[in-house]
Amino acid sequence: MKRTLLTTLLTLFAAAAFAQRGGVTATVVDADTGESVVGAVLTLTPVKTPEKKQYFTSAFKGAVSIPSLAYGEYSLSVAFLGYNNLDTTFRVSASKVSLGLLKLKPGVQIETVVKEAKALRTSQKGDTVSYNAGAFKVVADADVEGLLKKMPGITVTDGTVEAQGETVKKVFVDGKEFFGEDVTTAIKSLPAEAVDRVEVYNKLSDAAEFSGMDDGEGYKALNIVTRPGMRQGQFGKLYAGFGYDADTETEDKFKYIAGGNANVFSGDSRISFIGLFNNVNQQNFSFEDILGVSGGGGGRRGGMGNYMVRPQSGVASVNAIGVNYSDTWGKRNQVTFQGSYFFNNTNTENRSTVEKWYEAPMIPDTLSTNGYSDTKGYNHRFNARLEWKISENQNLMIRPRFSYQSNDPWSETLGWQYGESGYSRTDNFSDALRHGYNVGTSAVYRAKLGKNGRTITLDGSFSYSDNTNNSNSWSNILATQPDRPAVDPVTGVWDPANYTELRYLRNLAPSSSYSLRGSFTYTEPVAKYAQLSFQYRASYNSQERDKRSYITGDDFSTAGLTPDRSLSNSYESGYLTQSVGPGFRFSKERNTFIANVYYQRSALDGQIVRDDAEKIKHAYNNVTYFMMGQLNINRENSLRLFVSSYTDSPSITDLQSVYDVSDAQNISHGNPNLKPTYSHRVNFHYTNSNVEKGRTFMWMFSMNTTLDYTAQHLVQRPGDITIDGQAYSPNFYSTTENLDGYWQLRTHLSYGLPIGFLKSNFNVMAGVIYTKTPSMLGGTVDAATGMISGGERNDTKNMGYDFRAVLGSNISENVDFTLSWNGTYNEATNSLNADKSKNRYFNHTALGNLKVVFPLGFTFTASAAYSQYIGFTNDYSEDYLLCNVWLGKKVFKNKRGEVMVGVNDLFNQNRAFSRSTGSGYTQNSTNSVIGRYYMVQFNYNLRRFGKKGSRNIKDYDGVESSSGSRRMGPGGPGGPPPGMFHGPR
Repeated sequence: MKRTLLTTLLTLFAAAAFAQRGGVTATVVDADTGESVVGAVLTLTPVKTPEKKQYFTSAFKGAVSIPSLAYGEYSLSVAFLGYNNLDTTFRVSASKVSLGLLKLKPGVQIETVVKEAKALRTSQKGDTVSYNAGAFKVVADADVEGLLKKMPGITVTDGTVEAQGETVKKVFVDGKEFFGEDVTTAIKSLPAEAVDRVEVYNKLSDAAEFSGMDDGEGYKALNIVTRPGMRQGQFGKLYAGFGYDADTETEDKFKYIAGGNANVFSGDSRISFIGLFNNVNQQNFSFEDILGVSGGGGGRRGGMGNYMVRPQSGVASVNAIGVNYSDTWGKRNQVTFQGSYFFNNTNTENRSTVEKWYEAPMIPDTLSTNGYSDTKGYNHRFNARLEWKISENQNLMIRPRFSYQSNDPWSETLGWQYGESGYSRTDNFSDALRHGYNVGTSAVYRAKLGKNGRTITLDGSFSYSDNTNNSNSWSNILATQPDRPAVDPVTGVWDPANYTELRYLRNLAPSSSYSLRGSFTYTEPVAKYAQLSFQYRASYNSQERDKRSYITGDDFSTAGLTPDRSLSNSYESGYLTQSVGPGFRFSKERNTFIANVYYQRSALDGQIVRDDAEKIKHAYNNVTYFMMGQLNINRENSLRLFVSSYTDSPSITDLQSVYDVSDAQNISHGNPNLKPTYSHRVNFHYTNSNVEKGRTFMWMFSMNTTLDYTAQHLVQRPGDITIDGQAYSPNFYSTTENLDGYWQLRTHLSYGLPIGFLKSNFNVMAGVIYTKTPSMLGGTVDAATGMISGGERNDTKNMGYDFRAVLGSNISENVDFTLSWNGTYNEATNSLNADKSKNRYFNHTALGNLKVVFPLGFTFTASAAYSQYIGFTNDYSEDYLLCNVWLGKKVFKNKRGEVMVGVNDLFNQNRAFSRSTGSGYTQNSTNSVIGRYYMVQFNYNLRRFGKKGSRNIKDYDGVESSSGSRRMGPGGPGGPPPGMFHGPR
């Protein structure tokens, strides 16, 4: 009886206890539109026990369901990207409690990027995809680059960042530009632990951002949102190392590296310093190539970021410093400023080889060369952005910039071209001194004219550049010989004595240019959700160049000599381009459609100055268009479509009827009949962010086709050509002509998800790219006009398939690993190849990085990468294993210091190999790399935050303690210490 009574009482007690719990429901919606908000983060805090926080997420249609809460009072905070936080309280006193609609109000945005909301793994709003940095764990001293590599849809290759299939052109920090257009420097200059979110979005041009009318000149950008508790203090990293290379016979045996970054943040006032000094080929920056030394042409700025290039091949000694400053001024914070200065000096040595096979439809030949170069470069770069909010209705933005570049290259190339066409010696030398500067400014003014949506925008810019290019060179001008060279009995190689006749040249080539650009945009609302616009744009580009070439003796003296007429070339030109047209914009409930159409007229007026002046005048008329559609299906799914056209007019050097015989074995000639190219471009993006499950899917498709494509017309072994009384027998003769039929199609898929049982994130990416490039091969050279008659069209088609998989740990601050595999398969064909055979080759890399922090602060850092290049058609295989191992010890009370001892390239196998294909050729190239060396390195992390200057990271909002789950990975301001691998060099 007692047992029965006791059981009954316990059952009634349990039932009563259970009855003291209730379920809570709610729906999260947009306060303005009533649209449901999926993926909002709800933080639930019991008033009596605030340490027992719980987290929930709004599901489909914004629904929130909390099945069981103890009776009592709770505080609730609701947050989502792009909205102000909603804070409220409620009481659970019944079995079912409904909170009704939780209405989020849209928050303040910076340049379409939202600042003050939290996300889970990924979320999106419009064209912005936001990654929560806390969901991608790296160990304690990683930079932003290490964080980006773990995020789905983002790849980082040799400092170049690609997001959603597009190259990132700028990095912002809390909505402010960071180190201008140098993305590589920006992602290596901030520690990952300072990052709250990374946002990827489409940045409008300055003028379009002011007017609200997309002009098609935008670009992909990253906005790094810092943690609120880390916006007041000093943080960064310093490091130094010294090592020894016992294996090298061509480089310094003693190795060194030193550098770091320091950031001083005080609210809106922020200054960042960076420095890098080493002789182990760490080049963690891009440089502004105004001289065109990287092969990009220089001096012709076709758009955002066209000057910024990565360092060139070889092994470099580097000295670099930079500073970035931003602040907000005025009683109403109406003036914002951002400016950066960067200097770098590099001394790059490179030993290169080229194996180039000419295949059908070309005459079967092989070009084999060995080269050595030693290049010294200096670069200064300054840019700034000043924006003044004159009033609620007026804004003014000014961008001054200045850059200086000096380049001193020395190079020599020796080799042979041989095959069915005969035997030809390659013997080239060049010693140059180039320097130049570029200065300019731009300004944008916008005014709202009373009625909402009625605006005017004025945009203008000016730039001036001045360059000097002086060089001494020699090259072989002797024609191809039919007989095989004799073997030198001493060296055992072919004797070049009877196959070489050197011509010595002294070149002086100063040039200057300036450009003026202006535009006017007027917008007028025509309905509640619609606007019309009218835009007029004009630009004028002027160029002058005076190239004087002297044929000298081997001392390169020009005393008593006059410039050689066939080698010298002076010109001046002016290009005036004007466009005018209407536009339309419709925007409702975050869905947007924009369409612009322009009539464009370009006029070239120039002359070639030689013995007699050759006037060149051309005018071109075109109609171009731009359309953009943004469809936000819901909070998880969005579509974005760009459709546009653009033109590219030939330059005066393309149009001049002049021979270029500076390389006697490769002669070219301009084409005065060239027309502008006209291209159509389509870009499509689909993004799905499943916030509740942490999954992200992205699909990108792009198409580009060009009418009147500027194609090369190439003749191999054209025979004897007489130019100004001098007979030449070049290996190749080329000119250009317009051909239709250039195509490029690309699609790219990305999918990322967390794997709970592995405590890791898994990302896969796959893509296909197809390119068809037209050209002309063969024909007869008309010595009188320099043009080629006859010949056959050849379409070079390349189909490439790529796949990448990345598994990144999400375990703890003490264990961080990343495993990845990346493979690319290519097939190239030439339409004139009679047997239609394909040139097939494949390359892949398997990579692993690991860092473990053991008890007592001991660390182990290792990386391994296996790379293989396989040629199926040419039957070749190149592979190597690069392995780095480091042992370390954390030092000091706060563990901010670390002493590391290790070896780079443990097996001394590092290689720099690449393969390329073109119209009738396949080429393999190698360049110098850093091999095995041993080093001792010391790292120190600067951390001092908050008003009291605490050095303990756990004292600050949003940053977990050392026992928490959020930490980061190794690396200096330019990537990891040498122990972490960032791919083949």
